[in-house]
Amino acid sequence: MAATANRMLKRRGQTITVSHTTDGTYDPTTGQISGAVTTTQTVAGIMIEWDARQIDGTLIKVGDRRLLLSPLNTSGAALTAPVLGDTVTDAASVIYTLVAPLKTMAPAGTAILYDCNLRCG
Repeated sequence: MAATANRMLKRRGQTITVSHTTDGTYDPTTGQISGAVTTTQTVAGIMIEWDARQIDGTLIKVGDRRLLLSPLNTSGAALTAPVLGDTVTDAASVIYTLVAPLKTMAPAGTAILYDCNLRCG
C-alpha cells in the first residue's frame, strides 16, 4: 500500500524537502550552541488548501496548507517520520514549518501516508 500511495503522490504531486534539525549542546564558557545537525530527505507530496470547515482558527489557521506526504523518499527507502517543528520546502522554494495536527496513516502498522499541517513563516 505504501508503494501505491507513493506512485500516486509522485504522479500528481511535487518533490518536497523535509529538514529536521537536532539540538546542539550549550557551552556556558563561550555562550555558543554547537553540534546542531540538520538532516534532509526528499519525498513526493501534494500540497492543498484546507477545507474551510476544517479551519478552526486555533489548530488549523487561515493560510495553513495541508500536505499529504509519501511514506517513501525519492530513492524508494522508508521516509524517517516527520515530526512537529520540521521544515518543509516545496518545489517553489517556499519554506513551511510542520505544526499540529500531524497524522500518520498506518492501518496495518506500516505508514502509508503522512497527513501534515504546514504554516508559513
